[in-house]
Amino acid sequence: MDVQPDRFAAAADGARIRYRQEGRGPVVVFTHGLGSHLEAWEQTVATFRDRYTVLTWDVRGFGDSARRADTMAPETWAADLTAVLDEVGADDAVIGGISMGGVVSQRFALDFPERTRALILVSTSSEVNERAAAGWNARADVVERDGLAQALAPTGPALSYGKEYRERHTDEIAEATLLTIERNDAACYAAACRAVSDIDYTADLATITCPTLILQGLEDALTPPGGSVIMSRRIPGSRLAMLENCGHAIPTERPDEFHAEVEAFLADVA
Repeated sequence: MDVQPDRFAAAADGARIRYRQEGRGPVVVFTHGLGSHLEAWEQTVATFRDRYTVLTWDVRGFGDSARRADTMAPETWAADLTAVLDEVGADDAVIGGISMGGVVSQRFALDFPERTRALILVSTSSEVNERAAAGWNARADVVERDGLAQALAPTGPALSYGKEYRERHTDEIAEATLLTIERNDAACYAAACRAVSDIDYTADLATITCPTLILQGLEDALTPPGGSVIMSRRIPGSRLAMLENCGHAIPTERPDEFHAEVEAFLADVA
């Protein structure tokens, strides 16, 4: 696909937030996960840009957006997204995200309901239990002490992909893991781990009234299916789609099914 020029929006504190805008039509935002960047959505952008204005962006601390470890928080990330929408002149949008991006999307819908036309939550959760929180904080400790390679190389693939995909795509997974290590700032990565370790939005989900699609891989070891079930029960009228033989990285592991689910949802709400 053609590479679009990078653009930057100015956040409330002056931080530069990188984004790309492609296509025409209703605005749909896709937010990447922890340690990733806007390029992760290239296949999704190519799928939808002929019918929608697709916005992808680098969450603060990642990619080419400002790297300020002391400002990493879901509330800040959600506010940063308003700056991107303001920059492109969008009053509202369909807000989507995977993993940490799903946390950002929930926070955005809670803080800016008037700007949330609909919600797409992929491989994410509204709360982190004590065991998971300990895992996130332990990962942050390893990153701060030993660096990203020590934190990601041993367990990253097992957590991020389902068994079938891991067995068939070992080279691609190794390349993606190396890219994550090379492109990330250790301090920002660790700060993001700590930021997502104590989220608890479950009690507030009933206030989300916009149409919501929830996508979950049944083999997801990073954000297990129970979290999506909780969200689907708390968000009124939400749709839940469970994908068999699929792990955490749904758009990578099952792109055709992912795009079909999103396409059907957008046809109803965008």
